[in-house]
Amino acid sequence: MMSSAAAGIEAIRRDPHFPRLKAMVIDATGLAYYADKDAAFAERINRRLPFGRITTVGGYLAALKAEGPGGAEYQGLINELAVGETFFFRYIEQFDALRAVAIPECLRRNQGSRLLRIWSAGCSIGPEAYSVEILLKQQFAVQLEGWQVHIVGTDINDAFLEQARRGAYGDWAVRGLAPETLDACFDRQDRLWSVKPKYRQWTSFMPFNLVEGAIPSYPHGIGHFDIILCRNVMIYFDEATRHRLLGDLHKALADGGWLVVGHAEAGPQMNELFIPVSVPGATLYRKQAERAIPAAGPVPGAMPGPPPAAPSPPTRPRRTAAAKPPAEPPAKPPTKPDPSAPAAANDRSTALETCLVQVEANRMDPAVHYRLGLVEEELGVGDPVAAFKRALYLDPRFVLADYHLALAYWRRGRLVPAQRHFRNAREALADRPDGETVTEGAGLTVQELRGMLDLWLTGEEG
Repeated sequence: MMSSAAAGIEAIRRDPHFPRLKAMVIDATGLAYYADKDAAFAERINRRLPFGRITTVGGYLAALKAEGPGGAEYQGLINELAVGETFFFRYIEQFDALRAVAIPECLRRNQGSRLLRIWSAGCSIGPEAYSVEILLKQQFAVQLEGWQVHIVGTDINDAFLEQARRGAYGDWAVRGLAPETLDACFDRQDRLWSVKPKYRQWTSFMPFNLVEGAIPSYPHGIGHFDIILCRNVMIYFDEATRHRLLGDLHKALADGGWLVVGHAEAGPQMNELFIPVSVPGATLYRKQAERAIPAAGPVPGAMPGPPPAAPSPPTRPRRTAAAKPPAEPPAKPPTKPDPSAPAAANDRSTALETCLVQVEANRMDPAVHYRLGLVEEELGVGDPVAAFKRALYLDPRFVLADYHLALAYWRRGRLVPAQRHFRNAREALADRPDGETVTEGAGLTVQELRGMLDLWLTGEEG
């Protein structure tokens, strides 16, 4: 026998006004997640009815249309529909990648302005934004002395934002954090964990609709960010909305800025707009700095250029082993390599032809073989492993050739040679000054590359 709640949900789902109500709400919020989940959407509507004297779906639809998405009841419904599941340092590998690669690069790039701007887009109840501030203050306190740091968290859900501003959470939101991290970053208040005031100084929250809001929106402070985290938000949007939002996020980043998305949110458009940068268990996406691409002789190789300001030792906020998110299988890497030049597929094809011509004309130049390897790996053609080996044969201390050869092996599931070449790269850096730039690295320094190599080698060696 069907319960009264189940009967109510079924009645809502079968109501002739239900499709129009659902379409209107999805159109206003972009929450296409509910497009094929009638039962789930009806269940949320059932929570809102009766609304005053309104007991029917048709009446509820009329009431929402009358007040618009900014109305109190409309917001209440949005609060019901939005998913608030999150926790501190969720997907720790992405925070490791920020620490090792993106944040050091931002510190170098902004050394003149001493300004760092970070956006947690779709911040839910706030742990992501606070996690970033904790990371910055625990790992980069010295480098950030005298800097202006702004971390803004936005969400469509007013109730989530209210909790984010309170900064107090139950055990579920801090699951997996080590006891020393809890002691250092939170005050225990009854049954809640309250973020210590010292980790709330740079973070603020405000409402913002990623679907309807203009991006960038400088009057709202939405724009020119160094890092944007928009994780597990776009999975709720339809393809058209996702496509538009990715373009908007690209515009909202400063040149050279970094985008972090959920593991399930990468796609072809990401690689068209951004340079993917692979690190263990995570991929960051970098907006290419505005610069003229040489008309002849594309230079596809290169890592993003991190900073002279070194990251602190890798003492990340520790999670328990049981709570650590599963690492991606090494044999199935998530991304392509990270060539820096031509972003579009046509450009890459042209780059391949150019590299082949350059190799033919300069067979003893290790750099041209290295660039060819990058382009071949990106396009999935040729033999990039052989190209990287030729570069190393001509210059055994070509450290980025070792690094990318290791990545190529890793992507093919050949972990032993991958580890060997990661170690070779690290050994090649042993006697070099920290601030020295790496050949073909587009500004990457020795110290920064060491940090990236540490991510691959930590825990892998006997």
